[in-house]
Amino acid sequence: MKKVVSIILVISILLLSGCSINPQTSKNKNETNQTEQKEENVVANDKAIDFTLKNIDGEEIKLSDYKGKTIILNFFATWCPPCKAEFPGFIQLVDEYKNDSNVVFVFLNIGEDKKTVEAFLKERNYTIKPLLDEKTEVAGLYRVTGIPTTVIIDKEFNIETIHMGFMEKRDLKNYIEALK
Repeated sequence: MKKVVSIILVISILLLSGCSINPQTSKNKNETNQTEQKEENVVANDKAIDFTLKNIDGEEIKLSDYKGKTIILNFFATWCPPCKAEFPGFIQLVDEYKNDSNVVFVFLNIGEDKKTVEAFLKERNYTIKPLLDEKTEVAGLYRVTGIPTTVIIDKEFNIETIHMGFMEKRDLKNYIEALK
């Protein structure tokens, strides 16, 4: 019985706290097409940092192309229990807002290859097309230290909030509705 309680406690802590990561950004400026990394932490009310990454289909996506919309930028990994736990609610919101041209969801996988991410999506029947940050460069730009991390960006391309750890569907929906 003690063992079961211990396992439940560990899982609960992981779900509530998120998974810790250590983004390693490229030292060689020729290896990245990202903007210069900020020296300080990224916080609410900062301008969002623009970047360009390829999605799982190989299409280049530039974050600033979504300027003028509410952007939900979600950093995740397929091995992260809290990421997996929040995904169903986020996917429900993607479906709920699919006809709303003022809201866009940008899922960004950190540090994993395309094959791993494709297997994760296929296994769960998710049809999203996440961006691939295999070298964790964008995670470094945003100073992501744990996942999941959700960055909510307003229509003026300002960071409204940064939430590290599991996010409830209703909380994300409240943020979206407040920014509409």
